[in-house]
Amino acid sequence: MRKIIISIIVLGLSAIIFVVAHKALSIKEIEKEKTTFTKSNSTKLPLFEFFTLDSIPYSRYSLKKDKSLVLVYFDPDCGLCNKSGKVFGSFKKFHEKSQVLFVSYSSKDKIEAYKKRHNLNLVPNIKFLQCSSEDFYALFKESITPTYFIYNTKQELIKKINDDVPVKTILRYIKAAQVDEQV
Repeated sequence: MRKIIISIIVLGLSAIIFVVAHKALSIKEIEKEKTTFTKSNSTKLPLFEFFTLDSIPYSRYSLKKDKSLVLVYFDPDCGLCNKSGKVFGSFKKFHEKSQVLFVSYSSKDKIEAYKKRHNLNLVPNIKFLQCSSEDFYALFKESITPTYFIYNTKQELIKKINDDVPVKTILRYIKAAQVDEQV
């Protein structure tokens, strides 16, 4: 009976240690990936010029230097893109230290409807831009929507995500970009 109890206790402790180690490993993997990506394969934000919904040119030089950047390439008619709109509308406080650009090849009317549908017109650090799909692809080598590009304050790419990933994963990378200078 004693051996069974000891075995159960050892098994329980092993399970707890595994869960804690796995969580710590996930955090270390993100840090390692971020460090590896930004130091060895540093990809700077391309020099772009898109247009606001008022047809005003908006470029890399229009960005604030002290804030990280989340660039979301989206299509207002895309189901996953609508999920993105809900996320950014719901987590305003989390990404308020970042500047967020939603870039689309869609018409101004469709982008405006998307903005209103997700109450993103109420978030001051989110801007909506238009470009052609060819121009976007030429600069970012991406045509899948939605795609998230997360840059640190030095305009270095931390992570590109174009999969349907959990919201907490995207938020984790946004947070990593915000504190990148401390790393």
